[in-house]
Amino acid sequence: MAGAAVVAPHTVLPALLTRLGGNNMVVGALIVITWVGLYLPQIFAARYAQRQQWKKKWAIRWGLFQRINVLLIMCVLFIFGADHQSVTITLILLLFTVHQILMGIATPFWFDMFAKLTEPHLRGRLAGIRTAIAGIGALFGSLLLSKLLIQFDFPFGYAIAFSITFILQLISILLQFGLVEETPSHTIATETLSEYFASLKSVLKNNREFRNFLYASIPLTLAVMPAGFFTVYGLHHFAADDSVVGTFTLMMVVGQGTGALINGFVADHFGNKVALISGASAMFFASLLGTLSGSIEIFYGVFLFMGMNLGSELMIRHNIAMEYAPVERRSTYIALMNMILSPFYVSGLLGGWISEVFGYNWLFGLAMGCSFIGILLMILIVNEPRIKVKAV
Repeated sequence: MAGAAVVAPHTVLPALLTRLGGNNMVVGALIVITWVGLYLPQIFAARYAQRQQWKKKWAIRWGLFQRINVLLIMCVLFIFGADHQSVTITLILLLFTVHQILMGIATPFWFDMFAKLTEPHLRGRLAGIRTAIAGIGALFGSLLLSKLLIQFDFPFGYAIAFSITFILQLISILLQFGLVEETPSHTIATETLSEYFASLKSVLKNNREFRNFLYASIPLTLAVMPAGFFTVYGLHHFAADDSVVGTFTLMMVVGQGTGALINGFVADHFGNKVALISGASAMFFASLLGTLSGSIEIFYGVFLFMGMNLGSELMIRHNIAMEYAPVERRSTYIALMNMILSPFYVSGLLGGWISEVFGYNWLFGLAMGCSFIGILLMILIVNEPRIKVKAV
């Protein structure tokens, strides 16, 4: 997580692509790749994951393949750099797509392993502590990033940042070898593809609580539309140089750590629904502050609130999905949720068009409306999956 923050797709990558000559549609494509590439493959990976008694080896294997693409992006920046901008942009988007797809394949195995090794009433806190500790590493990484972007000619500072990310995430893989699965997981017998998709349809038809949760999650997904455009807006509107990208990232990781700790505690003591509403409210305030900021110093707060959302909402959403599911179907419920939500992340392209034609304030205003609708639906139609939340 600390390594990912150094090349964050919400701050660093939009700045890099913009400096290479990419327009808002390119940034919009990046947002689509970030989420659709991550979410769509999970529905197919989950079919395989639910048949495996041991999750660890698969999480590590696919995670290692994913990290190799970080190293390849670094090579592209060193080899092609700013001299071949269109080639560099194309290869970065292609490699980042492969990166997200591989992470999407690894995700059902990883979350199933996480759920297997962690009691339900401790998951929120564990996720919060993990994100907060990662935030300390990301804090130093963002400070280093600011220095790299100032001291090295473009795009070599970015290339070095990718090398740092690769090293940190390779250490992550090595540490995962130390995790211990003491017992085999509950599994499901092999299903044909038609049987598998029929079971997915049955989940949506019969599990009304889970279905209502997905309805409320759709507008909250649309509310993330401006995430990649905050950096572009800040650079253009305040005529800032690349050094502020490190500060944007710094504020984002501070928000991630803070939001994860607060909402992790809230999830374990008051339920995941309350914590999810808290995380979604942070995205509302990020968009609101984007429309009101009169100086770049105030605009830094946008990334603080966005970080609070990113540091907690996705993890809490996955925790809720797992708690709606039977034990043997946890990975399937997560993948089904992400498959249904993934098309709505295509709104990143819509965000690029809106910002180009109508301006950024229209984009931020639309996102605020989506946040409000999603929070309202979460309050009115979603029930906490735990009948009784165990407070410890």
